[in-house]
Amino acid sequence: MRPDAYFRELQKRLSPYTEDASYEARTILESVCGLDYRAFSLFLINGNLTEEACRKIDEIVSRREKEPLAYILEESWFYGLSFYVTKDCLIPQADTEIVTEKLISKLQKGARFADICTGSGCIALAALLKTEKTTAVGYDLSEGALAVAKENAKRFDMTARFTAVHADVFAEDFLDGEMFDAIVSNPPYIETDVIPTLSYEVQAEPHMALDGGHDGLRFYRRLLDICPSHIRKGGFLVLEIGYDQWGALASLCDKRGLKCEFYCDFGGNTRVCVVSL
Repeated sequence: MRPDAYFRELQKRLSPYTEDASYEARTILESVCGLDYRAFSLFLINGNLTEEACRKIDEIVSRREKEPLAYILEESWFYGLSFYVTKDCLIPQADTEIVTEKLISKLQKGARFADICTGSGCIALAALLKTEKTTAVGYDLSEGALAVAKENAKRFDMTARFTAVHADVFAEDFLDGEMFDAIVSNPPYIETDVIPTLSYEVQAEPHMALDGGHDGLRFYRRLLDICPSHIRKGGFLVLEIGYDQWGALASLCDKRGLKCEFYCDFGGNTRVCVVSL
């Protein structure tokens, strides 16, 4: 079968499992055949699909019914960068790029910042790559996620600027003695009872990275209680929030005497809270 016809057939095979079968079909072909985005169009016209490539693609499609593609390929694109991912961490999402963009825009040269609930390290590492002489500490309770973050730091040659630390946000000594110019976090913020109702793809991700407690605000209360005292004067805290949580976050900040601003994602939903200190 010609590559262009195979591509169309692959889209049909994937359509029951994804709303973007075209993107996933292209991603699979690029991964299996070792193509970059510039070579893809030419491949469809003049390329050659080997039996081995077709076998690998069949294996991926058979797994796709139950697993997100990013976990199968162990790769996810974020902020124009290819990150290593496993089932131990959340799959980086486009909406989180707004959090990263806001962090980058406010970081000063040489700043030291913390990424709490770092997961794959995507926010911290993208920010480090786009800023000068900055350093970051990535905190997470999951040893598996920290292993992924460390691997990504190696991938981007950021091991000298990124430190992964195993820590519990709710531990009494969390951040003990540490001071930062900024803190960023994409914490768990989904209500516990809502998680079982989510798509199978979301439920395939680690629940400890999703579960924000009975009202989804457990981590925000903790972060707003402890982070301000660990941020230098003139610094800031950046939080990713659920699309319907900005009112609750505004109330939490107001009760603590904190000034906050909100920003929208690509879809127009309020998804970023910035606390200035």
